[in-house]
Amino acid sequence: MKIRPVILCAFVAVVALYLGTPEELLASSRVISRAKVPGRGKVVALTIDDGPHSGYTERLLAILREAKVKATFFLVGRMAATTPELVRQELAEGHTLGNHSHYHNNLLSLPPEGVVTEWRMCNYTVRSITGEFPRFCRPPGGNYDASVLEAATAEGLTAVLWTANAADCTGLNSRDIAQKVLSQVSPGGIILVHDGVEATVQALPHILSTLKKRGYTFVTLDEVLPVSSWAEQPSSSSSPSM
Repeated sequence: MKIRPVILCAFVAVVALYLGTPEELLASSRVISRAKVPGRGKVVALTIDDGPHSGYTERLLAILREAKVKATFFLVGRMAATTPELVRQELAEGHTLGNHSHYHNNLLSLPPEGVVTEWRMCNYTVRSITGEFPRFCRPPGGNYDASVLEAATAEGLTAVLWTANAADCTGLNSRDIAQKVLSQVSPGGIILVHDGVEATVQALPHILSTLKKRGYTFVTLDEVLPVSSWAEQPSSSSSPSM
């Protein structure tokens, strides 16, 4: 059964503005809340959640290709499993792939073992398609607590938050989406938009061109946290529960 974009984005509507990161939630977990790259000046990271979506992902990739921008795609595991060719295309075109859970559940509503299963199943799905585990993850809807972040770290994942939320799953038109993103961006920002949303496809070219005119360059999360500086931990050492 195909997941509707609106359902995938439902939780995000509740967190339309930047989600804070209390110190107690970050103490024992690996978390990226800003896109800082030494020596790179004004950088911003574009992240795209909830895909892949046939009919949308291809168009997003074409826009990024035309603009010569690399992004980070946070994949829903079961969506990736149904369209693995799109996952491979994202990787082949130089984009970074992340874990957005397997079923896109609210992780705060699950027991601890359910949270582990969500992270682990998506990890193994991405590896089955690409040959590599993802290094980064994002809790669906931004719903997390210390245990969710700790489970991600235990699976070898670095959690990634955001500073500019397009709120593109709330029915905004393309003009309002672009305005919302552009009003929130600052150096080192992380932009959150969603795959599977028509208005986002329409808004993205303007967002990219405007930020370039403002002197920004785009980075992926692999550039924010290079492998050489990553605190390596065993990733998904056990097979996923199916």
